[in-house]
Amino acid sequence: MHTSGFPMDSALRELYLGLNTTEMAERFGILFYDNVEESHRSGLTTVMQEPLYHYISNHPDYNIFDGIYHRQYLIQELYQMTAREMARHPGAKGVADMCASMHAYFGNKNDLRAGFLSRGITQQYTVIHSRAVETFGPRFLSKMHEVFGVDDKAGIDLPTDLVKSILTPLGMANKTILMITDSKTQGPIQRLSSDPELGPHFQVVPNEVSTLTGDIMLAILSDVFIGNPVSTFSQYIAQARYALGIENSYLFARKKNDESEQWETFCNDEVCFYQFVNTFVPLF
Repeated sequence: MHTSGFPMDSALRELYLGLNTTEMAERFGILFYDNVEESHRSGLTTVMQEPLYHYISNHPDYNIFDGIYHRQYLIQELYQMTAREMARHPGAKGVADMCASMHAYFGNKNDLRAGFLSRGITQQYTVIHSRAVETFGPRFLSKMHEVFGVDDKAGIDLPTDLVKSILTPLGMANKTILMITDSKTQGPIQRLSSDPELGPHFQVVPNEVSTLTGDIMLAILSDVFIGNPVSTFSQYIAQARYALGIENSYLFARKKNDESEQWETFCNDEVCFYQFVNTFVPLF
């Protein structure tokens, strides 16, 4: 891996704080290119971003639990490094960005300006991720419906009766519902905000508060997360929640049967989630 460029600058340093190449080498066994003797560099194979994303081990001894445990370890270690950096440099821009949404809604004892969106906000809250995915979403949702049984519209449309079917049994329908979104799909916003039951508790995280890492942290720490199964953003949030032991992540929905108007969620456990990812990635 290179010490700059992808994935260090364009992925890892955007999501995590305090990354140290020496520590990453020790914790994760990463060999950085700069540390490879020049005489050995010609024998290295270059793997670009796209094939790296699509890579799934075909080793005969590989099983899905190996991948799950390794992913858990990586995410836990990366967030431990992040937490340490936040404690060391609480005023840094990266920390401010990562905490922006949490502080806006839930306050910060060290900043009297924080909490300006806290009126009516409950301590328990749900985050819904809404993304248009207009270029590839419908095609992949259709494929996932065929292969995996996922409803091919629910992840984009986010029907109010689907959201209620998730939140009501959890006692969360009368608690704060926050939406993180690319703002390209107004339909779900309009439906949820105008619903008599959910509307009074629903808000969209405003652009002046929203940051990439802030939205991710808000979603990871939520009591309930509802996302889009073909969005890599939603998938990462679910992965992080599983790795950190946080329950109630819902990405997969379908009608109970062909004649039914009732929704059900499925594949809500970590093993099934990664089985889906291993199905999804080769199709992407």
